[in-house]
Formats: sequence, C-alpha cells, structure tokens
Amino acid sequence: MNNARRDAILIFLGLALILCSSGYPAKAQNKKNNCKHPPKIVFQPRFSDEGQKKWKGKSVSGKIAIGISEEGDVTQARVLAASPKEAAESLVNTVKQMKFEPRQGCGELKTEIFFSPNQ
Repeated sequence: MNNARRDAILIFLGLALILCSSGYPAKAQNKKNNCKHPPKIVFQPRFSDEGQKKWKGKSVSGKIAIGISEEGDVTQARVLAASPKEAAESLVNTVKQMKFEPRQGCGELKTEIFFSPNQ
C-alpha cells in the first residue's frame, strides 16, 4: 500500500473516531440538573370570562399550594389564603390551567405560589 493511500485511510479513521466519540461526554457534562431550581412558568392563565366579569375592578390574589408534575402540569391546587375570600374557587380553577417547563426525572414538585390573575 502506498503512503498516500495509507495516510488517507488513517485520516479517515481518525475523523470517524472523533465524530463517533464526540458529543457523548459533552452532552452528559452540559446537561443541567434543573431539579434544584423552581420550574419556569410557560403559560400563566387569566380568569375565565365569567371570573373577569365577577371580579372586574377588584384586586384579587391568593396564596395557593400546588403540585407540579414532571411534565409541567398542575396536578393539585389548594387555596391557603385568598383576597377576597370569595375568589378562592376562581383562583384554584385558574391556577390549574398554568403550565410549567417540564422537569423530567425530578418527580412531582409541591410548592406554594402567590397568584394574582389580573396582573
């Protein structure tokens, strides 16, 4: 085998080895474990049309205990405090529509949020 052909084969094999092995360690190193950080809201709903009419011109807010699935869905919502108290049901129904960034491998997150749909 002549030297030029041997060199071409070695270069080809070297490039193939680099291309096949690159990325795997880097992907593992660059993958961030986002379980330590609170999930980001990707969709924050407002009151339904009925709720907007009912609470128009009033300041409505509440502290809500929620459960967030790995997929980013609100699985549980319970009012801890609401102002006015009569808005509790509207707050829960609205919070259940929220969507968060998925956090695969983190399990369900239970947390509390302060929610004011008019802001």
